[in-house]
Amino acid sequence: MLFLPLATLLGAVAAARGTAKRDNSSLIVTKVPDYVRPYAIHAYTLDGVRIDSQVYRFPVTGPSPDNAFTLISTAAPASSELGVLPRIHQAHYENFYALRGRFALWASKDNTTASHIFMPGDYGAVPQNTTHSFQILDPFTEMVGVIQPGGFEALFYFLASANYSSETYAPFPQGSFTSPGGDAETIGKLQEFDVWAQLQFSPPMGFDANGTSGDGGAVWHNGINELASDSTTPFFVANGYGRKTLAPASAEKASYAIVEPFITATQSDGIFTEGTITLSRLPSSSQPQTWELPWHTALEVVEGLVGVMVEGYVEELSLSVGDVVFVPGNTTWSLWGKAAFLKVLYVGLGKVTEDSRLREVGREWGSVVWPV
Repeated sequence: MLFLPLATLLGAVAAARGTAKRDNSSLIVTKVPDYVRPYAIHAYTLDGVRIDSQVYRFPVTGPSPDNAFTLISTAAPASSELGVLPRIHQAHYENFYALRGRFALWASKDNTTASHIFMPGDYGAVPQNTTHSFQILDPFTEMVGVIQPGGFEALFYFLASANYSSETYAPFPQGSFTSPGGDAETIGKLQEFDVWAQLQFSPPMGFDANGTSGDGGAVWHNGINELASDSTTPFFVANGYGRKTLAPASAEKASYAIVEPFITATQSDGIFTEGTITLSRLPSSSQPQTWELPWHTALEVVEGLVGVMVEGYVEELSLSVGDVVFVPGNTTWSLWGKAAFLKVLYVGLGKVTEDSRLREVGREWGSVVWPV
């Protein structure tokens, strides 16, 4: 069983009491707040840290969600080496989502190793005590990571080769950099950050035409990918190949939402949820559905153009691919489609989340698009 850490419990209390009142003059920020408040960040406007050729940014981090979870953006060029040393986390549940490009992800547990090549929209779950690593395969690859509980960003600050910022918003710098590694002293210190090196692990490289290796015959981009039946088993969901629910997404039921969950209460012991929501465009004559959830929500746009409004702010945001919005618990907000086809990656704290409510009122759906 996964127990809520103290930081998460404290975050829940803060969410229940409401958002801290400080300088909330604008939703758009270029630096993550150091207290709980609604905010939005445009892609690549955050400073980050560079670890060799990889640039890490943290749109949701530290005190901004009360350390409930961390949302990480990793942008990097292709590499012939592993992106990180094989490792396990004893306390952290790690989630991988492909936003751009391709990468390989290995997950090994209980004498079973699964390996998949990810393309945009693919997802992988790495629960605690799962040996894992990844390799960047395309010239511009971007991964979105969700790690629960929060605070894991401290590892990247410890390992950073340099801080990174760009006046032109370049996702990562050009040039040749050394490969990830570390001497025995550094590897030993990683345990302070819940990173336990598994240097004996040798990732299987023989990928088949379907992009799988290590667990012959795995369903991947060729059939339904089922979620794990518990919170300890690693699993993978290819883009559009998970179970889906169709639900109304506006007050007059004039637009649709398709929910494709990756993490539900079953896979997280009720601590958090994650997945994608595909939205149709909201007609100009309709009003978007409003939400007020008990705990925090983070959304990252992965396709199209999204409209967002948050109670207490006059701004009507238009968010595009890579943009992130964070909404604390007990805050009224709305989300709608401003393009013909759009999709967001969601993370919700607790059991009562946007996706769970949509799935409650929706019906099973076998397509990645809504009705004609």
